[in-house]
This record gives sequence, structure tokens and C-alpha cells, in this order.
Amino acid sequence: MIGPLFSNGIISSNINSLLAVFIGILFGYSLQRSGFADSRNIASTFYLKDVKVPVVMFSAITTAAIGLFGMGLVGLIDLNKLYFLPSYLLPEIVAGLIFGVGMVIGGFCPGTSLTAMVTGKIDALIFMAGFLLGTAIFGDFYPLWKNFYESDPNGVWRIDQLFNINLGLAVFIVAAFAIVGSLGLRKLQTKFWGKNVEN
Repeated sequence: MIGPLFSNGIISSNINSLLAVFIGILFGYSLQRSGFADSRNIASTFYLKDVKVPVVMFSAITTAAIGLFGMGLVGLIDLNKLYFLPSYLLPEIVAGLIFGVGMVIGGFCPGTSLTAMVTGKIDALIFMAGFLLGTAIFGDFYPLWKNFYESDPNGVWRIDQLFNINLGLAVFIVAAFAIVGSLGLRKLQTKFWGKNVEN
């Protein structure tokens, strides 16, 4: 058996959807258990008061990169059948800034707000309402910023292809960056807020 399972015709569309729901529930549960459903934890990241959110994200990215690379090596997954989003550099920079401001103000991202809303948090419900309203406005007025949205296309950016290096070396660089970044963030947190920090 080789993945992606749906792309290779091993599982049906219905089974694929059921797996997506199951994995989504597990992911939401993990977010809630790790404290990501609390807006204070996410907002604290931007003040370097509590950096566990980016540290967990670093670990998730590294786990996925090593896992996919390893499964590709042993023939469990066909990396050539994975879909990668193309890059539109300038629009993505602007979108990232808007997204970041929203996270600082609201203390959520779309995934964590949905998780928090399910647990009954009113601030998450308000955030989700704003998120849906913003999405609707973006879609309804898309012709106004369509040209900018599709500007500066750069195709798919992969570290190994961008720098013409081996995929294994690229994965190692990602893992090393994640480790250094996590340790650096922890040191900055300690430097600015001390060892024992409470939100």
C-alpha cells in the first residue's frame, strides 16, 4: 500500500472524507488539550510571554517533514503525487501581516477559534463571526483585488528545488531551524519575562 491513499485509488472519496473528519476531531482535541483554545496563550506569543505555540508549530512542521521524507524513502508514499500550493510572494506577505494583526487582536487563528467555539467560549464565537464576515467580503468583492491577489507568481517553492539541494538535506535544514528557533524563543521568553511566567 502506498499513499496518498485517495490519489492512488486505494480508498474511495467517501472514506477519504470520513478520515478527514476523524483526523480533524483528533486535531481539535489536541489543540484544546495543549491550551491552544485559550486566546491568551496565542496572544502571549506575540509578546514573547509564552512561546509554546510557535514551538509546537515548529515540532509539527519537523515531524511532518521527517515523516513524509521517511515514508517516501521506504516507498510508503509517492511524494510526486503530493499537491503543493503555488507561491504569490507579495500578496502572501500582505495577507500574513493582516493575519498576524488579527491573531494579536483576537488571540485566535481560524482553527483554534473553531476549537474554542466548540468548547463554548464567547470570544471565539465572536472571532469566528468576524472571520466568516471577512471571508464573505473578500469573496464578494474579489474582482476589486483580483489583480493584486494573483500578482507576483513564483510557482511552487520547495527548499530542495529552490537551492538545488538534496531533499534529505532540505529536511535536515528544516529540523535544525526548528530546533534553533525553539531554543531561541525559549531564551527570549526567559530573558524578557523570567523563568516562571503566568498569563
